[in-house]
Amino acid sequence: MAERKYRIERRQPEDHGQLPEVADPYLRRILMARGLENSGELDLSLSSLLHYRTMKGIRESSEIIARAMEDGRRIVVVGDYDVDGATATALAVRVLRAFGCTSVDFFIPDREEMGYGLTVAAAETVREQKQAELIITVDNGITSFEGVARARELGMAVLITDHHLASGEIPEAEAVVNPNQPGCAFPSKFLAGVGVIFYVMIALRAYLRETGWFERRGIPVPRLASFLDLVAVGSIADVVRFDHNNRILISHGIGLIRSGAGCRCFPLIMRRSLKDPVLATESDVCHVIAPILNAAGRIESMDLGIRCLLADSNDEIEQLINELILVNTRRREMECLMREHAEQMLEDRDLEHMNSIVLYDPSYHQGIVGLVASRLKESFSRPAVVLAPAGNGELKGSARSVDGVNIKAVLEEMARERPELLVRFGGHAMAAGLTIREEQLQEFTQAFSGILARIQGSKDHCRVVLTDGQLPQDHLTLEFARSLKILGPWGGGFDCPLFDGEFVIRSFKYLSSSRHMSSSCHLRMSLCPSGSSYEYNSVMFNVPQDLVDGDLWHRLVRICYRLDLNNWRGNYYLQLVVEEMEIIS
Repeated sequence: MAERKYRIERRQPEDHGQLPEVADPYLRRILMARGLENSGELDLSLSSLLHYRTMKGIRESSEIIARAMEDGRRIVVVGDYDVDGATATALAVRVLRAFGCTSVDFFIPDREEMGYGLTVAAAETVREQKQAELIITVDNGITSFEGVARARELGMAVLITDHHLASGEIPEAEAVVNPNQPGCAFPSKFLAGVGVIFYVMIALRAYLRETGWFERRGIPVPRLASFLDLVAVGSIADVVRFDHNNRILISHGIGLIRSGAGCRCFPLIMRRSLKDPVLATESDVCHVIAPILNAAGRIESMDLGIRCLLADSNDEIEQLINELILVNTRRREMECLMREHAEQMLEDRDLEHMNSIVLYDPSYHQGIVGLVASRLKESFSRPAVVLAPAGNGELKGSARSVDGVNIKAVLEEMARERPELLVRFGGHAMAAGLTIREEQLQEFTQAFSGILARIQGSKDHCRVVLTDGQLPQDHLTLEFARSLKILGPWGGGFDCPLFDGEFVIRSFKYLSSSRHMSSSCHLRMSLCPSGSSYEYNSVMFNVPQDLVDGDLWHRLVRICYRLDLNNWRGNYYLQLVVEEMEIIS
């Protein structure tokens, strides 16, 4: 493994007095550093959500679904095998059933046999096995040109709902709803796939109400806010930008998990992980709920996860959670082996002179490559591509990028310059999927590095850790931590406040059965601010090996940390969660 390299940079917001309602100067600086300019952006009420009317194709989508429901046609939701796709699928099915749709089913393409999205094989299978008459894609479809064409040849109508970036043209479906398609005026471009289908369901409810559907059938008009926990989980898992609109959706969704009023499986998953759902946070969604659901789509079938999201019986949910936990344990073991293998491969490479990482091994699993690519880009601060065998001489992989590098733009440029090197690709600025030919791996690696060098220029591969500066000791309090929590949810683009400072380690304890497994070693510490005698409970997860092997007793360290509310037997206390730590003396 290469030496950890990072540097601390402090945010430098200027106080222009835009947020006079926020009295505390540190809170005000934190908010302004995240681009807030007026107090309206702190309003997370549902009435502040952006309206659906500006979303291109959404009126047509309502008419298409409503006609299919009126005619009793068979509707099949075609989803994706990640958490965003699973929650989007479950939301579509649940809401359509709540609307009185009596003929709705779902289908998730097999990752290895069919690949991603509405492929030709997926379209044929949906028609043959599900007798679909209307396909609704969720979290996919914007690049499914051949699959959409085949579906229509087979007599099926297709409605695409997606959020991935379109590459100019879009498939010839009956309607397309995607805030990132050309000509869409919807102000926020950061909805997850589950957020897009949520908006489609809002528009559909309005259309059905307008045409008297609910009244004719004696159905109470469903309250769609009761499905926002699905939106929150899918959005957080897909690492969307926490703009104002997404923060509203996520805030209310997490509220449902805390109250237990939403999907029954989320509180049960948290309890199985020894977490109190009443205290659920966006971090719990990211680190507890999402990995367990995601494991099914990575190494088994996401059908298992979706069945869990659709189940209403606690007994059935518990049984499905047991299966998901077993799958997740296998996933962790596979990921650990692949990550160790990848790190060993990199030991023989001159990383100092490499602007990217491209790795392949015949033993790699398609469902795990994205996780390994994420770990590598975090460890080495370089875009990473990890590939696995896909049969027929092809390799399928996942690319993960770093701040400032649009990985999809790199692949688009390659498709223009060297189209023979890419069988297919798609994704976001920070994450993409791709398929290449095994015989062209070396050519692809060289071309990828060359195009990346031209796009990003010379780049310092030292990771930058942005902090909100040093927090005075009178703000290292439970009350200030509560104030930060109230201003959440925090996430990408609205980053959780991170502070830095010098502390002395008064005591420490490793929370691992083995001090030589850095990937699973955690550390509890008692820390004193430099020059103070007051001690703070602190924890650091996944401690790097250089710190595990070091002597920490009474050392002066520089840390980057966030404030956390910890609950022990009903009592709250302040805890510092350490993200980075280096020994000073």
